Amino acid sequence: MSSYNYYLKIAILLIATGAGIFAIWYVLVCDESSDWLVGQIAHQASPYAITETADGLIINNVLLDYNFSLPKDFKTFGSKNLSFFLEADGIKQCEIKHSAVNKSQSPTPGKGKTVVPLGEVKLVFELVNKSEINDCEKYLEEIMNSIE
Repeated sequence: MSSYNYYLKIAILLIATGAGIFAIWYVLVCDESSDWLVGQIAHQASPYAITETADGLIINNVLLDYNFSLPKDFKTFGSKNLSFFLEADGIKQCEIKHSAVNKSQSPTPGKGKTVVPLGEVKLVFELVNKSEINDCEKYLEEIMNSIE
């Protein structure tokens, strides 16, 4: 009689597990859930495609249709608000933040900050550490000259 109880408990566990997996699968495949899931993924996607070449990285914003090149040895991080930098001994140097803002916003260019109008948006490139401007401004200009 006691072995019968174990078989019954195992059968109930298997049935409950199968029903749970089926319920989760059904919720994910019904139209409303799949639309919600696709919407969440679309909100998290980065608009940047990054290509590595022998000369450095090419950053392409596929939504706004522009690209620019980074000098050799630059690294990137971020998804929507991109930053790029040189790294020496684990320390970031010449970190530059990049963003694209609506033309109605009016970021002002200044020392270590460049604003480039492009269609309906303005591209902003800003040196994070202003004390590095003498060493890093050449990289900022190189990036500006490579915008297509």
